[in-house]
Amino acid sequence: MTRDFTFNYGLRWEGTFNPTPPADNAFMLNALNGYNFPIGRTVDATQIPDQLNQFGPRVGFAWNPGGSGQTVVRGYSGVYYARTPMLLFSDPMNNFRVPPGNVSVRLPFAVPAGNPNATVYRQLLLIGIDLNRYPLGEFPVLTPEQLTQIAGALGLTPNPYQGAQVLAVDQDFKNPRAFQAGTGVERELIPNLSVAADLIYVKTDHLQRNRDLNIGVPTPRPTDPAQRPIFPARPLASLGSVQVRESTASSEYTALTLSSRLRRDWSLFNVNYVLSKSMSDDDNERDSGGMLVENSFNLEPEWGPARLDRRHQFNGYAVFFLPFDVDFSAGFKFQSGLPVDASIGRDINNSLGGVDRPYSAPGVPFTRNGFRNLSYKEVNFRAQWGPRFNGDNRVMFTAEVFNLLDWDNVQLFTATGGTTSTNYCATPAPDDCGFGPPTNPNFLQARDPSGNYITTNTPGAPRQVQLGVRFEF
Repeated sequence: MTRDFTFNYGLRWEGTFNPTPPADNAFMLNALNGYNFPIGRTVDATQIPDQLNQFGPRVGFAWNPGGSGQTVVRGYSGVYYARTPMLLFSDPMNNFRVPPGNVSVRLPFAVPAGNPNATVYRQLLLIGIDLNRYPLGEFPVLTPEQLTQIAGALGLTPNPYQGAQVLAVDQDFKNPRAFQAGTGVERELIPNLSVAADLIYVKTDHLQRNRDLNIGVPTPRPTDPAQRPIFPARPLASLGSVQVRESTASSEYTALTLSSRLRRDWSLFNVNYVLSKSMSDDDNERDSGGMLVENSFNLEPEWGPARLDRRHQFNGYAVFFLPFDVDFSAGFKFQSGLPVDASIGRDINNSLGGVDRPYSAPGVPFTRNGFRNLSYKEVNFRAQWGPRFNGDNRVMFTAEVFNLLDWDNVQLFTATGGTTSTNYCATPAPDDCGFGPPTNPNFLQARDPSGNYITTNTPGAPRQVQLGVRFEF
């Protein structure tokens, strides 16, 4: 617009035509069609909505105040859409065909109260399978025909898909949408030395969430001091969990970045500090199944620090170009801990969705991700020497040291679900776990009371040395 001010604008449209699931499994479709789950939702397993209403306006500017070329002010804003990975559609695409793909059946089948055949052992015994005669690790693999026989012997609809756990796409499913805005200023203090400050805000909605619809309306148990909602038996008894992939989750991210950069003929320096806050009400990211929501009827307590939230990050590097073709570089990274979601260690509310959180008072659940993991710190080093010969030919000798100071960087839980350090109370946890201080001596600890490392935690990478030779020509 002027020599010192540039303005950009535009409008982007994106669309997605999603596949149509093959759905010819009469048993499953008849069980779902027209059924209104207690949460007030229905399921249409025959469609995955297309995404055609995705318009993203964007604007941005760059301004050089005073025209000196030493200061620049930038800003931008826009609406952005993300694609949905096909992994999220794999189960909805094959769960409702004949034969269904990736469908599991939970035993024992649900039977009326008082029925003596309410256990897995008794139900298998109805078709002549006595589990007492099988060693551990060699239990029989059941066929659909055997499941049909069990259902028939129990007086249920004789169908191999009785109690099947299925997954569909919500009828109002949308791709994730983010509103982003940012501004920043960069100033050159002296030649080749600049400082900058940037502020970023991102508000995202339509994030994907897995929700089990086949659960009854929860009510508190009179004897429970925490007065947490307790879920009854599944209302649609012919099926197990009926999960939908819906787009009801949201997140909010705010960050301030301060940085500085120095350039010299003999060196480069770059350092930055990020103060950020990332909040969300579901941390699912491309999960192929399973619920993170503790109570599907009340999502408000789910809003809390996001799983990837780091409040403080301090990073930097330095590079030195020395005589005789010798280069040295070093980098460092210091990060505050990621969130930790405290657990009571069991599915105490009978939601069949995994372990639950403690309550701090009657009717008051712990904040999701309300605690912090251990911090992370690392210093790396690299040296290289590369003499030249015959023009541009060069032999590069390198030596690198990762985690130079050999910090442990232990994290308090593992991806496989170790809860030794995240259970708030010692096992067995009482119903009022959380009303007082933690009773688990290992809670948020890297070592047990004897001083030994807790093996279910995740150790950081040790100090590592890497040597290399490279020929450039």
